[in-house]
Amino acid sequence: MARRADVDDIVAQLKDSSSRGVLIVGPHGAGKTWMLGRVMDALGSGCTTIRLSPSQALSTVPFGAVNARVGQNLVRSSDFYTVLQGLLDQVEAGVAAGELVFLLVDNGEYLDGQSAAVITQVVMSTEAKLILVDHPGGRDTHLREVWRDGHLARFELAPLKSEDVQNFIGNVLGGGVSIAAADYLSSRSAGNPLVLKGLVAGALEEGSLQQVDGVWVLDHPGDRLGTETRDFLQMDLDQLEPESRRMIEILALAGPLPLDVLLDLTATETIDDIQQRDLVAISPGKVLTMGLSRPATAGPIRQMVPVGRSRRYLADVSKVIAPGPGSGPDMIINFTRWSLDCGMLVDDGQVVVAAAMANHLLRLTDAMQLSSLHVSAQHTAALLAQRSIAHLNRNWTDQARTLATKSLELAPTPDAGAAALRAVHLAYFADLDYASRFSAGLATYEEKFGPVRLTPTSTRPDVDVMILQASKELTLGHVQESSERIQALLAHPLCRGRLDQTLLKSMLCEILSTTGYLTSATKVACEVIAELQSVDGFPRPDIALLAYARAVAAFIYDGAWDRVREGLEPTVFVNPDLMLFAGGLRDLGAAMAHVRLGHIDEALAALRPAVAALINYDPWLVLPSALGLFAYCLALRDDTAGARQRLDQFYAVDRRGSRFYHLEGSAYAAAAEIMTGNDQDGMRRLKEVREECQDLGYTGTELTVLTLLVRMGETSEARRMLDVSESVESGYRDFYREWADALLSGDPAALDEASTTAAVHGFELIAAELATLARRGYADGGKGRGSRKTGAKAVDMRDKLPGLVSPVFRSNDLPQMTRREQEIAQLVAEGESNNSIAEQLGVSLRTVEGHLYRTFIKLDLQSRDQLAALVREGRGANAGAPISSSR
Repeated sequence: MARRADVDDIVAQLKDSSSRGVLIVGPHGAGKTWMLGRVMDALGSGCTTIRLSPSQALSTVPFGAVNARVGQNLVRSSDFYTVLQGLLDQVEAGVAAGELVFLLVDNGEYLDGQSAAVITQVVMSTEAKLILVDHPGGRDTHLREVWRDGHLARFELAPLKSEDVQNFIGNVLGGGVSIAAADYLSSRSAGNPLVLKGLVAGALEEGSLQQVDGVWVLDHPGDRLGTETRDFLQMDLDQLEPESRRMIEILALAGPLPLDVLLDLTATETIDDIQQRDLVAISPGKVLTMGLSRPATAGPIRQMVPVGRSRRYLADVSKVIAPGPGSGPDMIINFTRWSLDCGMLVDDGQVVVAAAMANHLLRLTDAMQLSSLHVSAQHTAALLAQRSIAHLNRNWTDQARTLATKSLELAPTPDAGAAALRAVHLAYFADLDYASRFSAGLATYEEKFGPVRLTPTSTRPDVDVMILQASKELTLGHVQESSERIQALLAHPLCRGRLDQTLLKSMLCEILSTTGYLTSATKVACEVIAELQSVDGFPRPDIALLAYARAVAAFIYDGAWDRVREGLEPTVFVNPDLMLFAGGLRDLGAAMAHVRLGHIDEALAALRPAVAALINYDPWLVLPSALGLFAYCLALRDDTAGARQRLDQFYAVDRRGSRFYHLEGSAYAAAAEIMTGNDQDGMRRLKEVREECQDLGYTGTELTVLTLLVRMGETSEARRMLDVSESVESGYRDFYREWADALLSGDPAALDEASTTAAVHGFELIAAELATLARRGYADGGKGRGSRKTGAKAVDMRDKLPGLVSPVFRSNDLPQMTRREQEIAQLVAEGESNNSIAEQLGVSLRTVEGHLYRTFIKLDLQSRDQLAALVREGRGANAGAPISSSR
C-alpha cells in the first residue's frame, strides 16, 4: 500500500535490512528531486550513491542507463555480463569501504529493459538498495516489477497543502503570507511545486503578488506562469502521445467536460493515460466531469494551441456537445471565449450573457475580455454594465463609475436598466456620497421606466431594483425599512428561487444580529449555509461570498463556535477565486471570533492579512471595523505605538463603512484610545456609540459596546447591560445577566461565579478579568481564604494569557505595595535570591523576608513564581498604579 512520502519514513525503509529499497511516485514538478535531496541529507555520511539517470535518448541504446554510469572505467559494452560486472564492482567497492550503497534511478519510465535487468540482478544479489523514482501511470517501467513482487515500499508524493504553500512562499520571498493567497495558489496549482513556483513567478512579474504591511497578498492575479514553468509545461506536452495531447488541449480550451463526452471524442486508453499521468481529475456529481488537475495550466496551454488546430478541436467537440439553455455558466463562458478566440461570429446576446456569468463567477480575465467587445446598440448598455462590474472587481473604481453611469443613460429596456442600476450601486457603494448617488440613479431609472413598486404583477427588473434598495437601506443602517422590504421580497413569487432566497436571508441575518435576535439570526444563517453547501453547488460565487460572511458573523455574535470553525474552513470555499476574494472577510471573521474568546495573539495573526487585503479591496465596507479591532488588540498587547498607528489609519479612512460594522469598529477604537492613555476622549466616544446603538435599536451591537464599557472600568453601565441582556435573544443571555448582576452587587463570590461561567463558555479573557475583580473584592473585604483561592485561580488564568494588559488587570495589579515592597518584588521577578536582594538593598535578610511575607498576604499569593508572573505582567502599568509613600 502506498504511503505519503515522508523523509523519516523513507530513510527508515532504506535502513531496514529486510527491504530492498523504495519506489517514490509523483507527477512532474511534484518535488521528487527536492525530496531525494532531503533523503540523501538525512542518510548522512557513510553512504555511496550510484546515480543512474535514464533519459528518452538513452532509452533507445542497449544498456544505455548503466553504460552511461560505469563507462568511465569500462569500455562500453552490449554484453550483459560485462555490464553487470562493471556495476557490481562499484557496489562492492562501496560495501568494502563499510558504506551503505544505494542505486538511485530517476525517471524510471525511460529505463531500457537491458539496464533494468542488470539493476534488478544487482539489487537482488547484493547489499545495495534501490531508490526508484517514477511518474504516476508508469505501468511499463521495467523496474516496477521489483515493487510488484513486494521488494520495494511505495511512497506517493502528495500535493502541497495550504500551510505548505505558506511556508514555501514565506521561505522564498520572506515575510508572512495571507491564508487567502496560500489557499488560492494551492488550489490553482493542485499543490504541484513546479506549477506553484510558476504561479508565484508570474504573479511577481505582473505585480499581483504584493507585500502589504509585511504580509504577501494576491491582488487579482491572472494565473500567469513564470517563463521556466511554461517551458517545463511545453516539454511535458511534447512528451505526450498525440491523442493524449489532443485531449489535454481540448480540456484547456473547453474547460471540464462530461466524461461521456470525452469518451465520444477519444478512446478509453487515452482517457486512462492522461488520468494515470495525473494530468486530469474527475469531479463527482450528477454527471461525472473531467478537467485539468492543475487549473492554472489551462491558460498557458491555450496560448500554445495554434488557431487552426483550435478551430478543428472546436468543430470536433461541437459535434458531441454545445452550450444550450440548460448548460452551466462555465460551459457558456468557455465556449463563447473559445469561439471568439477562433475568430468565429458569436451572437451579441450570448456575449452579454457570458460576460454577466463571468462576473457572477468572479472569472475576472474572462469578464474583462468579454465585456470589452463591441456589440450592437441594442446590447451596448447591458455590456457596459458588465464592463463596469469587471473594472470594479479589478479595483479600477473611477472607470467603473464612468461606465455604470453611461450604461444607465443608454439603457433601452427595464432589464438593461436594472443591470445598469446594479452597476451604479456597486461602483459607488464605498463612496461617502453613496446614498445620494444611488438615489439619483434610481430617479433616472424610474424616469425612464416608471415607478418601482412590489406588487403581485411586478416584473423581474422591479424585483432586482427592490433588492438593491434593500441592500442600500441595510448598509445605511435603516433596519426597519430594510427588514420590511426583505420580508416582502422573501414572500414574493418571483423571489422563490434559491439565489434570491439565499441573498435575502443572509441580509436578514445581519439585521437580526444587530437588533439582538441572535438565536433567530443563527437559525436563518444555518439555512443560508445549508444552501451554499448544497451537493448541487451554488451557482453564484459573487452572492455566496457575502452570504457566507453574514452567516458566519451571525454565528460569532451568538457564540456558535463549532459552526464558526466550520464556516471559516478553506474547504468551504470550493471556488478558488472565491477563496481569494473572501480572504479579507474570512480573516476578519476569524479575528472577530478570537477577540470574543480572548485569543488576542490569534486575532492579531488573522488581522494582519485581513487589513492588508481590505486596504486594497473592500467592497463589503468592513475596513473600519477591522482597523478598530486591530487597534484594540494591539492595545491589549501593550503595543501603544502599533495601536496608535492603526487608530490613525481608522480615522483616515476616506470610504464609507457599513453602519453596523462601523459602529462596532468605532467602539473597539474607543476602547483602544482608553488603553493607550486617551482615557477621557475614549470613554466619551464609547458612551456616544452606546447611546447611538440604543437610539437606533441596535440591541445586539449595544451589548457588545456595553461589555467594552464595563471592562474599561465604567461599571455604572452595568445597569444598562442588565436591561439589554434581559431583552436580547441569545443562548448566552443568562451569562450576560449574571455578569451584570455581579458587577452591580460587587460581591466577590458572584464575580467569582461569573468568572467560572465565562470560562465554561470559552470567554477566557473575560473570565480572567472577572476572577481578578473577585480577588480584589475578597482582599478588600478581609476574606483571606477566598482571596487566596480566587487569587490562585486568577493567576492561573492570566498565565494562559501572557502579556495582556487589560484595564482590569492594570487597576488591580500591585496597588497596595509600598515602594520598598515593589523594589523587592521587581528583584524577585528578575530571579534574584533573598540574600542577593538584601545585599543589593543594604538591608537584613529578615527584612526582605518580612516584606515578602506582607506582599504575599496583600496580593493573595502563595509562591515567588506567582509574584514574579504578576510583576512581569503588570510592569507596563505599575508606573501609573497608586503606591504608598511609606517605607
